[in-house]
Amino acid sequence: MLRRLFKQSSIYAVASVTSKLTGFILLAYYGDPDILPKADFGYLGALDAAKMFVLLVAGVGLPLGILRFASSPQLTEAERAAVPATALGVALVAGGLTMAAGWGLAPLASEALFGTAARADAIRWLAVFVGFKTVSDVSYTVLRQREKAGAFVLIGVVESLLLVAAVVFFLIRGEGLTGVMKGYAVSAATIAFVVTPMLWLRVERRVDASLVGRMLAFGLPLIASGFASRFLNIGDRFVLLAMKGPEAAAVYEWAARFGGVVNTFLVQSFVLAFTVLGMKALDESGSPDLHRQSFRHFAALAGWVTLGLGLFVADVSRVLTDDPDFIGTEAVVLLIAGGFAFYGLYYVVVNVLYVAGRTRAVAVSVGGAALLNLLLNLLLIPSMGIAGAAVATLAAYATLAIVTARMGQASTPVAYPWMALVWVSALVGGLFLFAQPSADWAFEPRFGLRVVLAALYVPGLFVVGVYRRDDLARAVSLVRRREQAGSTPEADPPPGPPDAT
Repeated sequence: MLRRLFKQSSIYAVASVTSKLTGFILLAYYGDPDILPKADFGYLGALDAAKMFVLLVAGVGLPLGILRFASSPQLTEAERAAVPATALGVALVAGGLTMAAGWGLAPLASEALFGTAARADAIRWLAVFVGFKTVSDVSYTVLRQREKAGAFVLIGVVESLLLVAAVVFFLIRGEGLTGVMKGYAVSAATIAFVVTPMLWLRVERRVDASLVGRMLAFGLPLIASGFASRFLNIGDRFVLLAMKGPEAAAVYEWAARFGGVVNTFLVQSFVLAFTVLGMKALDESGSPDLHRQSFRHFAALAGWVTLGLGLFVADVSRVLTDDPDFIGTEAVVLLIAGGFAFYGLYYVVVNVLYVAGRTRAVAVSVGGAALLNLLLNLLLIPSMGIAGAAVATLAAYATLAIVTARMGQASTPVAYPWMALVWVSALVGGLFLFAQPSADWAFEPRFGLRVVLAALYVPGLFVVGVYRRDDLARAVSLVRRREQAGSTPEADPPPGPPDAT
């Protein structure tokens, strides 16, 4: 099961990497004030946050509902077969209502977010994006549930490329913030019109009305927890915009785009695989061994990526922009990335609660962490600015992971390796601090030192005891077995015909 998790996470990471790389292409445009004013980039951060909240409500908890019910042993085979079509029917209704409401209420929403109705058109196109994305998310989730990672990645890569092309097209036309939202809407609508008929042709075309109530009962409590979870992720944009103005929000948004590499590259690709496999592991065997092992491996890998971001983000920013505020965000990036690392660990520990059906407990834990995040933001932003927002997010995510793990022990006791997490955190912080005197050096010696520090992280894991020699021996043995199997023609069965779902 751990091998399947690694394989599927690696495949999903292709889509995540493509999404993040295309996002960096857009940063080259967002960082140019002649194309998108700095204040508008700050407003874009708030709109991106708003779209995640609205998408959550419009989705009515369907993604996790599909994952839970499509493989639930508590349902009959006929009921499980009807899950995709039933979810699609709910999504079409919810997406259509969201689009209509957003289009009509755009002036009021613009007033609430920006203090003026002048950006109502941007919000209208945002509503169009959410409506179509709600529908296409059903197809994406069915692919995850059926472990069709390759098809999922292919569609995700196409959508990312479409989004970049559309956004750049409208930006070059001089449409600014509204053009960005138009680009979002065009990409989402195109994908929805392609994947929805494909899904409909490959599933049992039967909507089971009795499933609707059960799926909503499972998913609706997750809206509250998801709302709080998204506030942990992106709610600080609203607080910064209100307390420090759009230009400070723009600088934080720049740092968040880089810190979000951990979220996009590691957390999301990992979660796409682990949510499914973690549930199946506990349903089939009742053993939490996959959860325990995943906790340690994810902590070690996320720590390395977090350290790399902190060490090299300033030089990458120099390639994309001349703005010194954007370039000088490496410490903020490290804090944001660290917060997302804890976010990934949260998904390991919360899986136990999903399997137990304790969605209300999930809502309580995430809601408490969101409240803590809000309070810390209000306390720290006035004195620390964007660094205060980053500290608040890191502290809230760490608290969420710890509290959720303790809550899950009542359902399934898991011996998570917490000391490994402590040593990873200390290693990341120590190596990052050791690099700080090089900030004013010339590029060559600065870059050389930071490459060495990033490389030292790996042996450092063995020095502090996160890994031992027997772990290395098992990894080498596994690689050798896979190489030997790959050299034998009969080792793997021939691939079957492609299946889009």
